[in-house]
Amino acid sequence: MSMTIPEAHAEIRRLYDSAAAIENRYPSGLTQDDSPEDYAEAKRLLSEIDGLEDKLTGLEDAAARKQRILENQKRLSRPSNGHTQPDDDSGPPASARKAFSSQFIDSEQYKRAIESGVFNNPSARVELGVKLDGSLLHDLLRKALIHSGSGVGGATISPDRVAGPDFLWRPTTLLDLIPTSSTTSNLIEYYEMTTSTNNAAAVAEATNTTGTSGRKPESDMAWTLRQSPVATIAEWQPVTNQMLADSPAVQSMIENQLLSHLAITLETEIISGDGTAPNLLGILSNPNILTIGLGAGSGSAADAVYHAMTCVMVTGLSNPTASVWNPIDFEAVRLSREGGASGGAYLMGPPSAAGATTLWGRPVVLSIGVPENTVITADFTQMTLYDRMQSAIRTGLINDQLVRNMQTILAELRAAFAMFRPTSVCRVTGA
Repeated sequence: MSMTIPEAHAEIRRLYDSAAAIENRYPSGLTQDDSPEDYAEAKRLLSEIDGLEDKLTGLEDAAARKQRILENQKRLSRPSNGHTQPDDDSGPPASARKAFSSQFIDSEQYKRAIESGVFNNPSARVELGVKLDGSLLHDLLRKALIHSGSGVGGATISPDRVAGPDFLWRPTTLLDLIPTSSTTSNLIEYYEMTTSTNNAAAVAEATNTTGTSGRKPESDMAWTLRQSPVATIAEWQPVTNQMLADSPAVQSMIENQLLSHLAITLETEIISGDGTAPNLLGILSNPNILTIGLGAGSGSAADAVYHAMTCVMVTGLSNPTASVWNPIDFEAVRLSREGGASGGAYLMGPPSAAGATTLWGRPVVLSIGVPENTVITADFTQMTLYDRMQSAIRTGLINDQLVRNMQTILAELRAAFAMFRPTSVCRVTGA
């Protein structure tokens, strides 16, 4: 008769209880001389338990195999939604982790400072160092769009309800396109593919044991060892003691200013950092990326991006995943009309609509870190952003803040950037 896993557990537990009841009657341990009948019964029960445990192992293996097959069949049957950043394994799952600003104001250190009234004491010296779950870099990547109805004040502030549906979403950023990893070193060493020629070919059967008959072609690839030092990006903001005692105000400052500024600066470093310490070597500063120009009569900027996509596919042997624009340059694309500027419908949707966020089937990302008249088209999976530090947001005193009833809030991140295949990037100039 077939048995389920719970039934097997219950039967094994029953047999162990029966065996324990026999053993408990013999404080010094049951031997065959004490009671041949009890001794034989105890051995029989253990033998039956062994058989059931073997059967239970088979049942659990079958259940695990079935669960694996069904879960992966379901996962692989879903449509692909493009690249998503991996979860940070250094703390709780991303779904269970609070935002860094919430972790700071919910920390025991901050709560004790509020309850003690230390921020109301002009002569008080306060230093807080709050260790945060997760990575500040990952928090920047997952930061939700802040708008009315889901503001940073939490339960302490009643939100204003906006009539009608709310169609605001967090826009995709350059940081969302690049895979991330972690490091415990101050320096990343990696190999950059500088050339790659496809020499693969069909090979005829050898007719001789010597010479070139049947010889297989050799790959033509060149690799260069590169180094990417970890860079520190930080910002601090002076605040009054009264503001520091106001939880919503502190949370708003951390999210709307400090974290946003770090994200903008990191994005700019990835795009155009010159590689001279303390700067990262950005995409546009790598001499081996591809470049095309938008010359006279060569079409629109949108046409040039498609040409750049073709270069990435043909020369870089990569699949472009997105294009990154300066907002001023993309404005001309968004405002383009049928029949030119003289009239006609807007090509990317009327002014009442948000408009398309893709171009030639790839996501469009707007970044003020991209120089004007420049567009970056790339396979962003061919690069990685490395996170160096477990994050902390700190407060303390600098200069004469003690006598001015002020404190300082500091946020920082440390990261390194590596681009493994520069030819997977094509820059459009003159866009």
